[in-house]
Amino acid sequence: MEKTRQVHPLAIFPLLTTGVFLIPVILGLLGTWLPAFGYFPAIGLDRISLQPWVDLFNHPSFFSAVAKTLISGIGASVLAILLTAILLIGTYPSRFFNAIERVLAPILSVPHAAFAIGISYLITPSGWFIRGAESVFGWFPVPPLWTTFQDPWGVSLIITLALKEMPFLLFMSLAVLPSLNTSKALWLSKSMGNGARFAWLWLLLPQLYRQIKLPFFAVIAFSLTVVDIALIAGPTTPPTLAVLITQLFNDPNLLQRTVGAAGATTLLALVMASLLITHLAEWPLRELRSAFIRHGRQTSHWMSWEKPMALVLALGIGLVYLCSTLVTFIWSFAQRWRFPDILPNEFSVRAWARVFERIGEPFWCTFWLAILSACIALVLVILVLENEVRLRWQRGRFDTSKALWLIYLPLLVPQIAFLFGFQVALIQIGWDGQFIALLWSHLVFVVPYVFLTLSGPYRKFDDRFFWQALSLRQARYPAYWRIKFPMLLRPILYAFSTGFAVSIAQYLPTLFIGAGYFSTITTEAVAMSTGSDRRMTAVLALWQQILPLSIFALATLLPALRFRSRRAMQQR
Repeated sequence: MEKTRQVHPLAIFPLLTTGVFLIPVILGLLGTWLPAFGYFPAIGLDRISLQPWVDLFNHPSFFSAVAKTLISGIGASVLAILLTAILLIGTYPSRFFNAIERVLAPILSVPHAAFAIGISYLITPSGWFIRGAESVFGWFPVPPLWTTFQDPWGVSLIITLALKEMPFLLFMSLAVLPSLNTSKALWLSKSMGNGARFAWLWLLLPQLYRQIKLPFFAVIAFSLTVVDIALIAGPTTPPTLAVLITQLFNDPNLLQRTVGAAGATTLLALVMASLLITHLAEWPLRELRSAFIRHGRQTSHWMSWEKPMALVLALGIGLVYLCSTLVTFIWSFAQRWRFPDILPNEFSVRAWARVFERIGEPFWCTFWLAILSACIALVLVILVLENEVRLRWQRGRFDTSKALWLIYLPLLVPQIAFLFGFQVALIQIGWDGQFIALLWSHLVFVVPYVFLTLSGPYRKFDDRFFWQALSLRQARYPAYWRIKFPMLLRPILYAFSTGFAVSIAQYLPTLFIGAGYFSTITTEAVAMSTGSDRRMTAVLALWQQILPLSIFALATLLPALRFRSRRAMQQR
């Protein structure tokens, strides 16, 4: 009689974690596609029809919205990866790049909406940059008649998105760069008379792109489908397609929901087409690279500007982030600020007092959503990674490349393309407007980012420390909590902080799944940004930044205090 094979307890967690973010996506897509073809029994439509598509294509803003979406989304993605490449070519490896690496965490913690609000205070015709130019050079006694923000073709949206997504690509590159043997490749290129530029352009960057291809695809998908930044920094008449779809979903006429579903399906098709074209473009670029290498052409004579440009670029981007936060802080205390004064004429805490009166419920909703989603995601991800360790011990090697596509799926599928359908599914099971459903919707996006942040350090952990503890008659669980967990405390806390920041930044999940019952600081800030009260908007934007920055500060401080007497642990 054969013995029944026992399933290890850890084996269930990959399936459970995958279900956390795959079930909402699958249900959401089905719940969006059916109304897109006229089947929406909730409002009395029980027959398949193409009328939603006819109404969508006849919408006066549709084709212009598609054009602006493609221009801003593709433009921002290309600009972000170009900025990343220039920074790497000019500064890696160096002490300056090490300094950039240290400030990446606080930069990444800045929510998208808060950053867009800060940029608006800088580059509008009456913004801080124009005020500074008037104060120093006397160029603008009155605000110029320029459209520098929310311009018709989305240039301000491109710049805002690129500046926000470039640190993410740089962060994803950090885990790959050590495996590229950069120093050896640079030395080899110089020994053959080609220079460091040749090594980067034709040897290192192609390898790096293959490793960060999925993160770059996520940037493309996000840039094409973002709503909160597009509401703040994007064109308004007409808006981008994602914003137009959101307006259709929120229209009082319920029949517009089907038109919005058709638009969401169209946006999904645009994203998939853009990713496919990007993938197909790799072949001619590889051929060009091979031909260039075969001819052995030099690049040093026309790439001599990369180091100074990278330094200027890094300092400029850092200055933009610093100034956007600083001007937001100043606006939050401004009572009277006339143009072209560089600083307010009067200061007041009235805006903070007014926000405290209305921020109680959104604050605690934001806080508990972020804490719970980050904790749940961290536990799930640690258990999934521990299951990987178990399989690696059993099989000798474990391939994780296929699982990466599943992890990136919620980041590649537009939020607007499945959140409406997920809301419809929740209504049918009676979970609409429930806190647990809202928490689930945040987990869909928090889990992938926590996994991406923690998986690298977790997989690099030297298991010999753990085996040594077991050899000293320690049980598995005490060995984990006494040896492995403390050694991985810093990346674990950083992963928790990342999940916390991702939850803080969620706008559409709260808008759709919250069903009006819940509001967060992000939804309040985006709503306030469309008004005229800059002071209240500035206070809310600062609260968006204070929460994740506080958690990142704790994630840095706690390991330093915990290991203050252990120098080797402080360097991990």
